[in-house]
Amino acid sequence: MKYSQETEYTIIPGRGLITESAIKLRHDYLVNQGFDLENISKYFIDNVSIQNKIESFIGTVEIPLGIVGPLLFCDEGKEEFVYTASGTIEGALVASMNRGAKAISLSKGFSATVVHKKMVRSPLFILENYSDVEIFKNWINNEFIRIKKTAEKHSNYAKLISLNIHEFEKNVHVKFEYTTGDASGQNMTTNCTWHAMLWIVKQFQKDTGIVIPHYVIEGNGSSDKKVSQFLIDSGRGTSVTAECFLEDNVIKKVLRTTSEDIFRCFEPSLQMSKIDGMIGYNINVANAIAAIFVATGQDLGSLHESSIGILNIEKKENGLSFKLCLPSLVVGTVGGGTNLPKQSEGLRIMKCEGSGTVERFAKLIAGFALSLEISTCSAIAGGEFAKAHEKLGRNKPA
Repeated sequence: MKYSQETEYTIIPGRGLITESAIKLRHDYLVNQGFDLENISKYFIDNVSIQNKIESFIGTVEIPLGIVGPLLFCDEGKEEFVYTASGTIEGALVASMNRGAKAISLSKGFSATVVHKKMVRSPLFILENYSDVEIFKNWINNEFIRIKKTAEKHSNYAKLISLNIHEFEKNVHVKFEYTTGDASGQNMTTNCTWHAMLWIVKQFQKDTGIVIPHYVIEGNGSSDKKVSQFLIDSGRGTSVTAECFLEDNVIKKVLRTTSEDIFRCFEPSLQMSKIDGMIGYNINVANAIAAIFVATGQDLGSLHESSIGILNIEKKENGLSFKLCLPSLVVGTVGGGTNLPKQSEGLRIMKCEGSGTVERFAKLIAGFALSLEISTCSAIAGGEFAKAHEKLGRNKPA
């Protein structure tokens, strides 16, 4: 049937409801449209637990989880073996993470440092006259305390720490930077900033007589779910660094290559990434982060920015020093999907469930991502990369 404006647009039944009757209505509708839902419609998740987490629910898909560890984690003078569940359908990934974890553990483990944790929202104000821009900028700078008070009224956890102004022509972007406790904080900071923005427009007119005719909650200045140099320079989410030193004998025995071969590949590979305009430099950080995100209820839309990684390798007398920086890891241990039953178990495996654990969570993600980086670059340098995927990662014909 050819669609026209006269054609009635069909509404799928029960779009706003997560009840058994609404789900059945949607299943019946889709079956009548000729779709087979035999497997998707079989689910064990509790309807109540996904209320306000999804709309037009019809079922679930399963992603297999593998266990990675033990990985030796050295933090504040204490040593601990840690584990993570990793969700993937890419053969060889979990095996590679485990190989890297073993190499790190046999070389006295890894340490990690959280540089900062913050969430950014960047409303855009479009003024009528060029002369109004300077007045508005000065007013914003002078009114930080009142703006902070207004924003923080709308959250128990968000704290406004700074306002950074960027303007061109008659357009003013104001970057609101918050701390958000153990939550990733995207939704709470959106709400806080929205109310602060409405207050700014009203109060600015009251104080100066100048009307701001156009304003939006986000002018694309926060790099939300995008990759940018801003994220490397300033960060959004948790900025965390993981480090370890691998001894030559471990590299040879566990990774089946040499420090000379790994380091020989590193510098040309780094230079090529710069030629190609790569944002950051890493081997396959996204694989590890995606796997942990799936297992722990993180926002999968934030994988893009969270997977910016900067890997550095230094040759030492008896081995290699590895350092991985993740400047914009958008994660939380409360809120979002973290309280779903299976995702909560995934967090408990990492001892990262609930309040007070988000820094540990970020450190462990960085450590497991570093494990994968080490294993993958070793496989490439040692000529085993294709062979490993051929053995573990391909649906080979009989």
